[in-house]
Amino acid sequence: MEEAYYYVDKDKLKKVKLMITESELSEKDKEIQNLIADGLLELLNPDKSDQKIREEIKKKIFEIPKFNSTKFMLYCNSMRFYSLANNEAIVRKIIEKYQVRESMLVKKSLFSLAINVLVLSIEENKFENIDFYIDFANKVPTNPDLFFYKSAMTFFTYFIQYKKNQDKSALQYCDTI
Repeated sequence: MEEAYYYVDKDKLKKVKLMITESELSEKDKEIQNLIADGLLELLNPDKSDQKIREEIKKKIFEIPKFNSTKFMLYCNSMRFYSLANNEAIVRKIIEKYQVRESMLVKKSLFSLAINVLVLSIEENKFENIDFYIDFANKVPTNPDLFFYKSAMTFFTYFIQYKKNQDKSALQYCDTI
C-alpha cells in the first residue's frame, strides 16, 4: 500500500482496497486498512479534496492501535488536514513519548514530523512555538543516518531566522546547506 502511494499509483491503491475487502481480516481491521487506503488516495488527489474522508482520517488516525510505519506515514502525509496548532500539539506529544527510543526509524520519523511542523509554520508565518522542535533536533547527535534530517532542520531554522528578522546572512547559510 505504501509503495503504491509513494509511486503515485492510484490504480494499484484501488486494487489494494479490493484485496482488503476480499481478505479474511476482521471487519474492524478491514475498516482501518480501507481508511488508510482511502487516506492515501485522498492525499494523491489534492485538487479534488473530499472533506468527509479527511475528517474521518483525522478522527481515526490515532485509533490505529500502535505506532508503526503505516500510521506514521499516514499522519505525516496528512498533516495538512490538521491546523498548525493541532499539529504542534500532536507532534510535541509524539516527540516527548518516543524521543528516548534508540531505533533509527523512530528518530527519522520524529525528525520528519518536526520538519513538517517547521514547513507549516513557514507557510503560515507563525514562529511562536518552533523552539521545541529545533531544540529536539539539536539534542540528537548527528550520524550518517540522520545527516539529511539534521541538515534540513538547520536549513529551515536559518530560513525562519530570515523570515522573522529579514536577516540576509541567514539566507547565505541556507545557500551553503
